[in-house]
Amino acid sequence: MMAKHDKTVYSALPFPKSEVSSMPSDDDQPLANYIAIVLAGGEGRRMGRNKLLLDISARPMIRHVVETIRGVIADVIVVTGHQRERIEEVLVRTPVEFVDSPSADGPAAAIRRAFERASLLAAKRGCDGIMLCVGDQPRLTEREIAGLIDQYRAGDRRKALVPVRGDRRGYPVMVPPDFDVGGIDLSSESLIADYPDQIAAFPTRNPVYDSSLDTPEDFRSFFAISKLP
Repeated sequence: MMAKHDKTVYSALPFPKSEVSSMPSDDDQPLANYIAIVLAGGEGRRMGRNKLLLDISARPMIRHVVETIRGVIADVIVVTGHQRERIEEVLVRTPVEFVDSPSADGPAAAIRRAFERASLLAAKRGCDGIMLCVGDQPRLTEREIAGLIDQYRAGDRRKALVPVRGDRRGYPVMVPPDFDVGGIDLSSESLIADYPDQIAAFPTRNPVYDSSLDTPEDFRSFFAISKLP
């Protein structure tokens, strides 16, 4: 634990390394034929505060996650809701587009609103897929994003692809650009079982895919500290 400018900065514990394929790209430039959606409108009730504004590596969690995603996917849509102004403020210098969805409407409504915008962009640009991400996965790296895109490219692109570790579904989710999200709740824990004709599973042993920080205990474990800052 180190002090910098009177602000505590923590270093997270590493996860065990896993085999994740790497995405082919030209000169390691962000992909222009995919769009990412990042859900960032929740109230963080289980955390007791807006967890997306907690610092990860001296940056608000949502900025840390969005910048990681933008390392692979150029176009990012951030879905705001609770404390919209604060989320937009911490991303003010990050080239993203915002879609607002009141947190009271729930994640399914937020996803539908974001996909309305993403689908329009995808149709104009001829995109190959839309990646649905959550803003509370600070363990997510470009390797996991690339690995998921690899799996999507190699599979049935008519279906959405959800990472699954053991009996837990994870994030991000890869979705075809013309996918109809109107009748499907992509945030559901039973997503794959409920919609086997529209959803495919990506079995993985990589713990990063189900590594969301939901509670103070999750945050403390992430940094191996005894209390929240």
